[in-house]
Amino acid sequence: MKCKTPAGHIDASDCGASGSEFKTVGAITAGSNVIRVDDVGDFRVGQEVEVSHCHLHHYGTVYAAGKPALAGSQHKLEGEVELSGLDDAKPWQTFVIHFDATDPVTFRWMAVDPAYQTMVRHEPVTFREWVWQGTGVPISGDWLPLLDGVRMRFRKRDWEPGQCISFHARNRLLASITGISGKMLTLSAPATRDAVSAEIRHHDQSALQTAVDMAIADRKNLFIPAGRYRLSSGLWIRNASLGIEGAHREHTLLDISGDNTAVFWISGGKDVSVRNLAMLGHTGFMELPADHSFPTVQGSAFWPTANQQMEVKGCAAANIVSTEHLLFEDLKVSRMVSEAFYLHGADRLGNPPFIQAPHEGMHELARQYTKSCIFHRCHVSDCGFNAFNNNDFAENTSILHCHVERVHNFCEGAGRFIRIIGNYVLDGCATSIHSCSRAWPLKLGPCQAVISDNVFEGGAISGGISIGNAATQVVISNNLFIGYSKESAITVFAGTRGSPVRTVNITGNIVDLTRLGDNPEHDRVGIAVSASNVVVANNQIYVRGSKTGNVTAIHVSDHAVNIHVHDNIVENCDWGFRTGSRVYVVDDGKGRFEYRHTESEVGEVLGSGLFRDLKLPGGWDEVSAYCGWHIKWLSGANAGVTTTIEGFTTKERIMRLKEPLQLQTGDRFALYPAKMNWQIHNNTIENCTHPFTVDLLVTEGVQIKDNLLG
Repeated sequence: MKCKTPAGHIDASDCGASGSEFKTVGAITAGSNVIRVDDVGDFRVGQEVEVSHCHLHHYGTVYAAGKPALAGSQHKLEGEVELSGLDDAKPWQTFVIHFDATDPVTFRWMAVDPAYQTMVRHEPVTFREWVWQGTGVPISGDWLPLLDGVRMRFRKRDWEPGQCISFHARNRLLASITGISGKMLTLSAPATRDAVSAEIRHHDQSALQTAVDMAIADRKNLFIPAGRYRLSSGLWIRNASLGIEGAHREHTLLDISGDNTAVFWISGGKDVSVRNLAMLGHTGFMELPADHSFPTVQGSAFWPTANQQMEVKGCAAANIVSTEHLLFEDLKVSRMVSEAFYLHGADRLGNPPFIQAPHEGMHELARQYTKSCIFHRCHVSDCGFNAFNNNDFAENTSILHCHVERVHNFCEGAGRFIRIIGNYVLDGCATSIHSCSRAWPLKLGPCQAVISDNVFEGGAISGGISIGNAATQVVISNNLFIGYSKESAITVFAGTRGSPVRTVNITGNIVDLTRLGDNPEHDRVGIAVSASNVVVANNQIYVRGSKTGNVTAIHVSDHAVNIHVHDNIVENCDWGFRTGSRVYVVDDGKGRFEYRHTESEVGEVLGSGLFRDLKLPGGWDEVSAYCGWHIKWLSGANAGVTTTIEGFTTKERIMRLKEPLQLQTGDRFALYPAKMNWQIHNNTIENCTHPFTVDLLVTEGVQIKDNLLG
């Protein structure tokens, strides 16, 4: 029985979308467009179908050596190489070629396929690299056998180091039915290969896009009845306002498991909503490396599974650029190897976005920005990148009452005014809040967030809340962390690139750092702070069971100033409160964390008492960051000497000392403020092996009082 179409909606089935699960097998010969099928079923003239094993073709992309993610760095593969072959048993294979050197020209190659990517997420090491099936291969005029019957031969010989090629070998025919006679289907395109047992299934790309376009033209919403709708290039909504609604997220499925695309490509427009749908991709969370990109020899990142940007073998629920108002509600998304939802675009100040493929050419996208985006009651599972990613400039992203499990990261929030409230996250990094933009002191900051009332349950892969570069105002309150034994529950980093984190309140959270089941037992911290102007208050942090020697409840780096830690309850941890910069070191092939004073080293000597620093966090003030702070030299001719800083430019990273001093590249030093402004009081620390471990180079402005140590 057909669902009743809501008033004011276009019905997708009226535009030819079938949503049917029916499939059959048939036989077709090369050059013919007539296929004999075992059962005609519910196929109708005008409908689109996909036919397996009868249309071998190859296509791909060439990427420039620099910034390959940008649309201007990419062009269609056109004659640079010859491609042939694909085994009948393999309907789709994807390859990446990376050029390493020019004298002679050599390259490496890999198949972007879980069958050949063996260095996947695996406990205890979770971050694994891409596996190359061939390395140091010289270019010749001969055919090079790759995998699964695919061969490649170069026509172009002069490749630049850092350039890349990606290409697909596919054996599938997409066509529409133009006639039916008995068990004979006439198709709109011929086969190029004989196939005696080709599988024929419904395909609804053209029909659904027609329905989208009709709804936009008629200024109506679109209703998609219950069914399974296979897509090959996703549904495009350009410069339009539109509501799309399915019958139910358990009954209306948009399936892109056979292609590298997003379900929705949304560019510009004023108001778009998507509700009551399921969306299915092709590759799950554990099937490919956790290191999503590899570095080219030019130092650029290349993402084989990024959907937007690289167009290699990704898939996503939605990629959005500069749409003003968005609502995604009651959706079920799974097996997206890329971001499930990805936003980017211009900002309120008119700074244009880095338009990435395939949104290039829409110059009007720089004239507006996303003012609100709501994700409500969405269920995201088994995805490779982020469930939700607001990349840099979108404002008012709200993630409300969503259920997310087994994704690499729940949320990567880089925009302004982010609200993450009432969600449940299982075995995925809780969230990261940061920005690639600079945090100018006297302008609206690029990154604010409220993270409240969520439940984060740990697992084999999970990490915690991470607050990073340029986050300017963040509240983390009333969250529950359960079984966080792999990584720290809440980490506030100092920030880099001249844009440190500042002004963070961490209150009312309950953090359970107990190992559960087969989860890893790692060195971890309940709340780790290396930024300034942070309040840590009214939290409870504990471990159930016996202590293991690797759990710290609260850690504060000794370069952080204006820190209040009060009214927390800490129980059964190895370290209750601890200072020092937490540094990961590798010794004899094994990694561990050490707690040291904040250290850096001279990267370049520019004069007497003038040098370029390598590692220090950036300061908020462009011209007077670290002014009046002190340096204790740890190595070189000045080892043991203490000097005072006159100024530090965060952009150029140039340090100027008050006293002339002869320096050498590589001289190491520890840095500390003239006054700490720390208040550590009224905390209860019970049954901890080391209740207080405080090692500071300066105690001016440090008050530690009225703490109960049991």
